Amino acid sequence: MKNVTIAIATLALSLNAAANTAKTTTNSNKPTTTKATLDVAASTLTWTGKKVTGSHTGKVSFKDGEFEFKNNKLSKGEVDIDLNSITNEDVKDAEYNKKLVEHLKGEDFFYVEKFPMATFKITSLSEIHNFVPGQPNMEIKGSMTIRGITKPITTKVFYTPSETGFGVKGKMMIDRTLYGLKYNSKKFFDLKKLGDKMIEDQFEVDFNIVVKK
Repeated sequence: MKNVTIAIATLALSLNAAANTAKTTTNSNKPTTTKATLDVAASTLTWTGKKVTGSHTGKVSFKDGEFEFKNNKLSKGEVDIDLNSITNEDVKDAEYNKKLVEHLKGEDFFYVEKFPMATFKITSLSEIHNFVPGQPNMEIKGSMTIRGITKPITTKVFYTPSETGFGVKGKMMIDRTLYGLKYNSKKFFDLKKLGDKMIEDQFEVDFNIVVKK
């Protein structure tokens, strides 16, 4: 009887150890998920729009942003852009500058009264193999939402990891007409009638995103 009791106790200990080992293995295989936030003060976004007679450039501020890492690799992210913060930096005349900014905020363009935010979502970040030094080393895929319209977007960036987070620098060309910004576009208006009032459909966004864990 004593031997049976010892055998049962030994079996129980073995099963318990096996269960703990399986639990440890399962936990070790589970991805470690961490989150990080956008450093709004350190991040910048510059826009440039071109027309027949020249171009305009200015700034827009980020509102906030959150990013998720799995096993220390960026898996997804989202940043909100405050379109009410649009500024112009090339027009020196105060009255004309104000008029231009108000026009950009109006219904002809971003219509910020109804759509105050633009959103950029990152769905994947992949390494560019055999990239040339001085050229982008990563490719971002995601989506951009402007005026409630969401379109896929892909761009190459400089990705720099650090102990406290990471930095992403890059440029992207956005076709404004895909988001309903048709004002003085040659796609929707007669080019001869537009003349020197024609505005290019694509505008450039130069961004520097700083993220802290």
